Amino acid sequence: MATLPQPAQPAPAPLLEVIEPLLSVPQAAKILGISQCTLRNWIQRKKIARVKVGGRVMLRPDTIREFIAYNTRPASG
Repeated sequence: MATLPQPAQPAPAPLLEVIEPLLSVPQAAKILGISQCTLRNWIQRKKIARVKVGGRVMLRPDTIREFIAYNTRPASG
């Protein structure tokens, strides 16, 4: 009785990106150098993106980096 060849196992998908931990509002506010109240206001007015995890409001580190880059103006000289 002939044995059937085993199907090839799929290669594990490479980890395309490392997921950074989300930041809480106090952590993100400290990084930005603003008050938590100001940051919560920006989130409510949709000036900065947020992630909702259960009842908690969190921010992605790359969102903070993009926000800083977008709001950076070159020095005039």
